[in-house]
Amino acid sequence: MLESRGLRGWQVVEELAKMAGVAPPPRSHSGEVEGEAGEVKDDGREREDWWETRRRAVWEPEGADVLDYLRSRGYSDDLIQRMDVGARPVSEAGVPAGLKLPGGPEYRLLVPFRSRGGRLVAVAGRRLDGGEPRYMYPPGMGRALLGQHVLRRDAVPVVVEGLMDAIVLEAAGVQGVVALGGAQASGGQIEVLRQYQRVVLALDADDAGRAGTERLVRALVRSGVKTYVAEWVGGAKDPDELFRTAGASPIREAIENATAGHKWLIRRLAPGPGATDQERDESLEKALDFCEVLARRSPAAAEDAVREMAAVYRLTVEALGEEVQRLARKRAEEEEKKRWQDALLAAQRAVVEGKIEKAREMVRKVEETRPVLLPIPADPEFLLRAAAETKDGLDTPWYGLNRLMRIDRGGMTVVGAATSVGKTTFLLNVFLHALRNSDGTVVYWSGEIAGPLLVARLLGVLVGMSVGDVLRLLRSDGEEMDELEAMQKELATLFGERVYILDRSESTDELCSFVRGLAHEREVAAVFIDYLQMLPPPAREGRYATREQEVTAVAKTLHEIARDFNAAVVTAAQLSRSNHRYAERPSLTDLRESGGIEQYATSVIGLWNASMARGAEVFSSGAVPAAPPSGWYWTPRDKDIPEAEAAMAMAASWGKTLLEVSILKSRWHGNVGKTVPLMLDGASGRITDLPDVPGSCGFCEGSGDVGDVVVSLGSLGATGGSKKRGGR
Repeated sequence: MLESRGLRGWQVVEELAKMAGVAPPPRSHSGEVEGEAGEVKDDGREREDWWETRRRAVWEPEGADVLDYLRSRGYSDDLIQRMDVGARPVSEAGVPAGLKLPGGPEYRLLVPFRSRGGRLVAVAGRRLDGGEPRYMYPPGMGRALLGQHVLRRDAVPVVVEGLMDAIVLEAAGVQGVVALGGAQASGGQIEVLRQYQRVVLALDADDAGRAGTERLVRALVRSGVKTYVAEWVGGAKDPDELFRTAGASPIREAIENATAGHKWLIRRLAPGPGATDQERDESLEKALDFCEVLARRSPAAAEDAVREMAAVYRLTVEALGEEVQRLARKRAEEEEKKRWQDALLAAQRAVVEGKIEKAREMVRKVEETRPVLLPIPADPEFLLRAAAETKDGLDTPWYGLNRLMRIDRGGMTVVGAATSVGKTTFLLNVFLHALRNSDGTVVYWSGEIAGPLLVARLLGVLVGMSVGDVLRLLRSDGEEMDELEAMQKELATLFGERVYILDRSESTDELCSFVRGLAHEREVAAVFIDYLQMLPPPAREGRYATREQEVTAVAKTLHEIARDFNAAVVTAAQLSRSNHRYAERPSLTDLRESGGIEQYATSVIGLWNASMARGAEVFSSGAVPAAPPSGWYWTPRDKDIPEAEAAMAMAASWGKTLLEVSILKSRWHGNVGKTVPLMLDGASGRITDLPDVPGSCGFCEGSGDVGDVVVSLGSLGATGGSKKRGGR
């Protein structure tokens, strides 16, 4: 209040003493008092008396040019009287010692700089003749904010660029205004602003002002300061121009309605309407980096910024949030690695100097200060919304198997089988079904088959021909091409622009990078791997100690691809050599390097081709091809299963092979141990549900009674569903 009356420095102390009815403290005979830091400084009385003469001079003949300039800007005499400005004296003879006037005599309008205690410490000048530079600042004032002496500790500074902006707004009654003296804040000015909890940035509305605002938002966010950006209405360039045209009310309104700094910055980084994809990606990366920094200081503000990003870039909040978390993990790892490297280098220097105990102490302190990440409390509403938006898993092409399980998105499904049983064929059938029943992109990695031959095999599955016949027809122009051409068109339609076949030996790191880049542009529905043990492991420092460690690293990466991109990862896996005779149905322990695969798999399917182990022995047992009342599936109880004998006979009656599909692990659906029989056409690779009605090909009438062979499976707990029957 006293400062608003024009009292400064020691004058405030004397006035407070007078109001309290006590004698003011004595001044030093030398004219010096102790400063805040303990150093001896001038008490400032002489400077304040001199400054009062400079303020009065504005209204005297020697300051007529200053008064004319202020009036020409539209300021009223009443406002000018409240403004803390002065007129430069003609002579510097009376200037107090230590107070240097800025520039030459052309800098006629003077502006005071005061310390936090209100003491006059320097003077800036403005020239009125239109010459450049318009302002001349006193040395050492780059660290100070004009007007900072009126700020209390709990104040909310309003930061403007120009000195006149601050002086005019303070005189007009706008509280807490401080000026930088330019568009870019110095390091010292930023340090002053970091002492406050909230800061309103009200810089000019030109390119330089916006760039300065962005720099301040970024700098203050790192210190946990909440920033707000006031935007000027009516096309005004700065607050002084807005004040002269509309008064103080719209300025106060702009300050009260200032936009949160993180929202303002996200909007500033947003690409323009004609931006290229590269420009859009660059702006998105900058916005994500800013959100990652913001999340360290204010998770709530970071979440608000992510929502703003989602609206600006038309992406989901969940996807952006996951990317911010990924950046945070990456940056934390980089910082932790650098901290360790610096500590180890310092410890090495200590060892060279013979200070062994000091080196041990350095390493111990780094270990003790390792950051501990606290878990974020779960938000049930957010998690339920995310669950509702999660894409469903993929069906398989077979009704019998769909009753018991699904190929879930966000998890890894492993298809295990011995050599030549049908792993690749099984994957190709699921791959085609995924193309027909999902809209997302599908990736197929093959370590054994080149891309052209893989497409020929897919065409064979569609048309029901062997790959040899398909290749022969592709080279001919006969009438037999009609059906093949129709299937080619269907395959081309299914592929569209959403199928990627990788037939080179990319490492797991390269595959992960490819899928990540793809996921930025489109939805990835499924990733097929043929097969897991052929995929090169991710790179690491040093060699893997064992083959099992390599396979475990591959399985972990595939699991992360499924989880991070909500994709269905379907991978074939080879069985161990102990199962090479195909005599037994596969189990989890039969998977080669099974420990790591089983750990990261959501589901594990085992394939078994009984005819490869037993040939035509089934016919000698008198089995009859009759379907069970509850559908084709069973739970193996021993080596000889009547239902399996009947299923094998049914497949043989159609001239096909029985392919048993066993559920060895199912984390989300259960039904572990149950087996579904399918029918495999070995020539074309087409796999279908096992029919209910016997075919005529190769059927040998058995002597047994159907009722003796087929048992009811209704008590085994299969899930319900509409029946789908028939042959191929």
